[in-house]
Amino acid sequence: MFPDETFHIHLYGPRSGNPASSQATTPIPSSFEAAEERLIRSLPMALIEPDGSFAWAGPDHQIVGMIYDAAAMIQYVEIRGRLNRGQLRDFVEILSGTTKIDDFATMVLPARQWKDFQSFANSLPESPSSAGSDSPI
Repeated sequence: MFPDETFHIHLYGPRSGNPASSQATTPIPSSFEAAEERLIRSLPMALIEPDGSFAWAGPDHQIVGMIYDAAAMIQYVEIRGRLNRGQLRDFVEILSGTTKIDDFATMVLPARQWKDFQSFANSLPESPSSAGSDSPI
């Protein structure tokens, strides 16, 4: 069963400088090619296209989005859909190649509200504890 609410975010790397400034985002510390390889290896049900578009769905989750890269780094990722917080954390850790994601900057759309990743993830439903979960890890 899907979580009740959908979301739409832009995900950036950790903020630099003044954390209160919306202009202080940094790239996600990975190249598109490395992220693509990790996603294909870790989420075999995900679809990843060379243009950066992706989709990942299962019985209890569905997201689509776009990875934007430049200068050999992921500048930001657009993600929309339905996931629980554990699935989102797994997805972002695989995408970025790091578990240090709590300080990643997240713009929640359409309100254009800035949050750190941990605050945004905590607003999502908790991960189910049942063994039937379709968690990638």
